[in-house]
Amino acid sequence: MARTTRAGTSRTSTMATAAAMTPDEIEARHLAMLQVCDSVFPIGAFALSNGMETFVQRDFLRRGPDFEQYLKNYLEVAPYKEIGQMVIAGRYAQDSRLSERGLESRVEELDALCSALQSAREIRDGSERMCARLIKLVEKMDANDGIESRSPHLAMYRRLIADGRCRGLHAIAMGLYAADHAATLRSAAVTYGYSLISALTMCAAKAIPLSQYAGQVALHDSFPNLVRAVDVAFTLKPDDLGISGAYLDIAAMQHETLYSRLYMS
Repeated sequence: MARTTRAGTSRTSTMATAAAMTPDEIEARHLAMLQVCDSVFPIGAFALSNGMETFVQRDFLRRGPDFEQYLKNYLEVAPYKEIGQMVIAGRYAQDSRLSERGLESRVEELDALCSALQSAREIRDGSERMCARLIKLVEKMDANDGIESRSPHLAMYRRLIADGRCRGLHAIAMGLYAADHAATLRSAAVTYGYSLISALTMCAAKAIPLSQYAGQVALHDSFPNLVRAVDVAFTLKPDDLGISGAYLDIAAMQHETLYSRLYMS
């Protein structure tokens, strides 16, 4: 049986009700995810390279094949980082067995764990800023629609952040948003993962510099790895997060002291 939140909305699994949606409803939900994952969505993601700029200046990324290998390596660890965080948050929100207090407790624990795993200060600060901007924009969009409780799980996260119980991380916010809006969490996770590697492709085009053609070829060729990364993320527990990707974290830390920089992180 679905539980009811303080906002008065039924907490049923989006995936469980997806079969009952009309084609128009499914497309509307797909568009909602596309919008918040788009590179032009103004939360500042375009200013972050997540340490890639360090690899460029260390002369590890010089041409198309180098970037293809970089994307492959990035997607090998992404399930244990952003994609995994997003999926676990979304699964918590869709678990009708959890009471509202139970969900808040799970999200608090996940937020604390993922904040601790963000070893690079710039990555942590950037994620928190993106989270705050995402929540603010979604609130404005919901208000324009005249539906206060359209994003109840994201509103819950906003309250936890305001109360000092959570720091607020973008990946977790995306998972909660997907639980409120996506037709299925898996398709939302693929869309979110695409936004991550698409942003890296834009960064590579400017920083290496990489031709748009080479960048798009590398992006396209990474799709099978992206789907595998999402599938791996769905098998993980919170304790599995952060088990790999140390070199990416080191590069992000080194980015703080680079002599010249195009990106904020």
